[in-house]
Amino acid sequence: MQHNILSGIESPVALKRIGCKAGIYLSIFLLMIDFIYKSWNGISYQNREICIVYNLLPSALFLIYEYFIELFLVVIAGVFVAVILERQFAKHKQFFPKNQLSAFIYASVIPVCSCSAIPMIETMKDKLKFRTIITFVVAAPLLNPYIVLLSFSILGIKYGILRICTSLVLAMVTGLVVEYFYNKSKNTELGKYNNCSPTNGCGMIKKNIYEDTYNIVKKIFPYLLIAGALSLVFEIYNPAKIMQHYYLGDSWLGTILVVILGVPVYFCNGADVVFLQPLMKYAGLSIGSSIAFSLTSTSVCISSLIMLIKFIGRRLTFILLGTVVLLTVIMGLIISLLM
Repeated sequence: MQHNILSGIESPVALKRIGCKAGIYLSIFLLMIDFIYKSWNGISYQNREICIVYNLLPSALFLIYEYFIELFLVVIAGVFVAVILERQFAKHKQFFPKNQLSAFIYASVIPVCSCSAIPMIETMKDKLKFRTIITFVVAAPLLNPYIVLLSFSILGIKYGILRICTSLVLAMVTGLVVEYFYNKSKNTELGKYNNCSPTNGCGMIKKNIYEDTYNIVKKIFPYLLIAGALSLVFEIYNPAKIMQHYYLGDSWLGTILVVILGVPVYFCNGADVVFLQPLMKYAGLSIGSSIAFSLTSTSVCISSLIMLIKFIGRRLTFILLGTVVLLTVIMGLIISLLM
């Protein structure tokens, strides 16, 4: 009798773990197929009309796929990686980035976007200084080996060097500024989606990486819906089109405008480099404005801001956004003035 009762308790738990495991690996498999297909055929945001999914689905369904389903798959994979890293770093603490510089280097060699990097706050929050965490989160989408190679090969040596240097300044200064305000209000609770509490009894069950991933994704799911909806709105009313039709030149007003336009627009994996090539070559967009646009359109976007609100709170998210915007405007103007 006791055995039957225990089996009845364990069976739903086992089924849940199997379901979580299957869902996670299916998400990773679909993302890998998508990545291989796009890489093989040279498909990016700029030429997505040649994608087979784009041609098979009505335009409305394709946008739903791109801004809801694909975002959801990316976040599942990102959270899963974060949970695995948490386990590994707990065993091998020597591999954790110890300071802002090592966090920047670490973030610059792993190919993740902001929506994948943000969930790693949970992995790092009890082990690193807050400035180091923010440096990692800001730097991760800005650089990776592929983006660096694309920058040098398409936009030239000057752009490539400036992108690396300005990314370093942006990530480290943003980390310091956000940490300053974080220390002034210690009531901010990082990673407010913790799975268990002493009162809910879940501590009786040994957690595993699949259940942890499911619980985290479940908590941030409403934010993903909001992020997807806002991204869809900006897709329909695309601010980037303004840059293609108006001469922005190297004026201070042009730099401020491209920074403002860069926030709602999001380019990952070097798509901003491809987007900027004709604007720099034919529309007279200065290298300072180009760098400013790359930094804002890559480091922050509507989707990542919505997720950050969940992870670090509304106040710190707006401070982070304001710091990124102000720094990119200043760096863009200085580069335009000197070059």
